[in-house]
Amino acid sequence: MSSQLRLAVDAMGGDLGPRSVVPACIRFLKKFPEAELKLFGPSPQLQSLIDAERQPQLSSRLEISHCEQVITQSCNPLHALRHKRESSMALALQTLARGEAQAVVTSGNTGALLALSRSILGNIEGVRKPALGKSLPTEKGSCFLLDLGANIDCSAEDLLQFARMGIEAQRVHTGRRDLKVALLNIGAEPHKGTEEIRRAAELLEWDAKIDYAGFVEGHDIFTGVVDVVVCDGLMGNVAMKSAEGVIRLMGQKAFTIEKSGYFKRFFGQLAIKLLRKWRTQVEPARYNGASFLGVKGNVIKSHGGASSEAFYRAMITAKECAEADLAARVGQAMAQS
Repeated sequence: MSSQLRLAVDAMGGDLGPRSVVPACIRFLKKFPEAELKLFGPSPQLQSLIDAERQPQLSSRLEISHCEQVITQSCNPLHALRHKRESSMALALQTLARGEAQAVVTSGNTGALLALSRSILGNIEGVRKPALGKSLPTEKGSCFLLDLGANIDCSAEDLLQFARMGIEAQRVHTGRRDLKVALLNIGAEPHKGTEEIRRAAELLEWDAKIDYAGFVEGHDIFTGVVDVVVCDGLMGNVAMKSAEGVIRLMGQKAFTIEKSGYFKRFFGQLAIKLLRKWRTQVEPARYNGASFLGVKGNVIKSHGGASSEAFYRAMITAKECAEADLAARVGQAMAQS
């Protein structure tokens, strides 16, 4: 391939599958003329959707790799590891492992993606557990939150490694070097939390390369008081999905105001534009795309229910990570720690 950017795309992951992936790919190619994409999935189905987009000039930069095996959202990770080596997800990861792409994008099963990524790509040397993280909007810019669900049982040493990897990821997203790191906890007091979280706080305080700011609570993630928030996968997943639920509620309330009686509509219109502006700024689709940090390659996980807009945003994240060679930067950071 002659392009400067090459992405491997699992077209069959997620709830909408290629119906959201193909339009996102066409939009991505139109936006970035230096890019080439390799789509993995059933060739007849993908070609039909591509033809429907009526963009023949893009065909030279959009390659289809035929495969019939698909990993569903309900697929057990161990089953995927043993019996789904010819699936669209696995073949996309193999393309990355061979150096034929700079990043992989998928909306597929998170557990299967973690298992296959570790098997096909391998962990970066020194990394115990890869973590899933992404940059979220805050009052003052953004905050990188990890882990978002890859690891439920995390030791203090795991949380320290998450912090080191999250710093590199946030540096890619912001271009800044001076980043404050915090641990997500049930309170800011030093005695709060589990033994592992308190031990992790000690490890972070002792690390001279980390600007540790202490414990933060869930509402602090979005205030911008710190740049990287570290937690186990259970806390991170709950925090992220709770925030997404609040954002959806904002949209529903705006719609309810419009359909209310005269007086409610009159006073509601005073706030509805501001409400919609806030919702647009923090819409989850705009920030779709989490990075699997700690594996030897740039692997981007899109939300399972991603729309075409959301998947396109995940592809933008993949582009940023590929151009910055995030996986290599994480490897260097871990080697120096």
